[in-house]
Amino acid sequence: MHRTNRASKPTFSFLPSKPGTKKVKTIIPFPSFLPVFDSLELEPNKEMKANLSLDLIADILSRLPVKHLLYLRCVSKLWRSLIDDPDFINLHLRHSLDSRTNHTLILKNTDLHTADLASLGPFAKLEHPLMSYNHGVEIQGSCNGLLCIRNIVEDMAIWNPSTRRYQVLPFLNSCKGYVCGFGHDPIADDYKVVKIIQLGGADGKPLESEVKVCSLKRNRWRKIQDIPCVSSFPVANGVFASGSLHWVLTQKLDLSEENTIVALDLATESFREVPQPEYERMIYQLNVGVLGGCLCVVANHGDARVDLWVMKEYGVKESWTILFSLASEDVIGSLRFLKPLAYSRCGNQVLLEHDNINLFWYDLEKKKADDVWVPGMPFSYETEVCLQSLVSLNVKRRQQNGEDNRDIKKM
Repeated sequence: MHRTNRASKPTFSFLPSKPGTKKVKTIIPFPSFLPVFDSLELEPNKEMKANLSLDLIADILSRLPVKHLLYLRCVSKLWRSLIDDPDFINLHLRHSLDSRTNHTLILKNTDLHTADLASLGPFAKLEHPLMSYNHGVEIQGSCNGLLCIRNIVEDMAIWNPSTRRYQVLPFLNSCKGYVCGFGHDPIADDYKVVKIIQLGGADGKPLESEVKVCSLKRNRWRKIQDIPCVSSFPVANGVFASGSLHWVLTQKLDLSEENTIVALDLATESFREVPQPEYERMIYQLNVGVLGGCLCVVANHGDARVDLWVMKEYGVKESWTILFSLASEDVIGSLRFLKPLAYSRCGNQVLLEHDNINLFWYDLEKKKADDVWVPGMPFSYETEVCLQSLVSLNVKRRQQNGEDNRDIKKM
């Protein structure tokens, strides 16, 4: 038996051995991604001039789409251990975010339809885990490849469409109106769903609300700090950026009441107000979004013009910058609703949803809008961009009455 020096760099040969070559058991340390393995069966290959370190292998694999990694995961225990390791999952996630790759565009009407964001190829129907009698489902938020979804009977689940794993959340009866939000707590490394439930506020009085949070690790709803605000019209779910969820809220049911951008820090579970840009005109409608990981606002000045602002340094009022402005003659139809979705791979274009009926690319250099049509697109829809990731739900299965209560499931 040949033992490698424990201080040496771990290596792995991708090349097949020649027929008749004797197998040798080689002890290899796995400091970065394979801590559970002490040894592997490897084929010695004297003709190979260079071996690849496990860190280099991980770096190469982190650039692959999730579907290819899921295939590799079935090849051997080595690949499975590498691909399932939390450090590798985070490496793959960071690379996808930094390089603007491995993103999926999801369209929702009655069903869900999905297409690769880079190619915008034909849309395909996407089966989800909360199938009810009419298959209707709402997307409450997207974060790191996980979707928060809700069906017509108020069942909610956190779902990774790439791995098809999901967790159903405890049922919370919300007979009153509410808005949701979904995001990641970076301190606890936990994913949280937030509901802001409207309780009252008639006759011009300040609105009252109740806020509840459900985290994947605790898997139960609990009440946190309340805020005297609810979502303004139209109802919109929270937008996740820089560790916080963001809503456009108002304190009174009055269209003349000034809107406030409110943020909920998911680590401290405390609310704060986000400073807004210095708008040049009166705001007819205000929406928040996220673009390239940065918080952004869409300021609608009526049918005349829409401005898209980006907060380049989170929390700093002076960092608000107008990315572009659109006039009514730049697009077909009204400017009632505009949702920024993603930058192009090279960063010189922005994909936007317009009035729930069409998509278009806006060229930041040419200042020109080009409509997008993809085979299989429904007539009207809502859009969501979802990262293709290996992010796990990381919740243990509980034993109840001697049976396996499957909190985490696979479709």
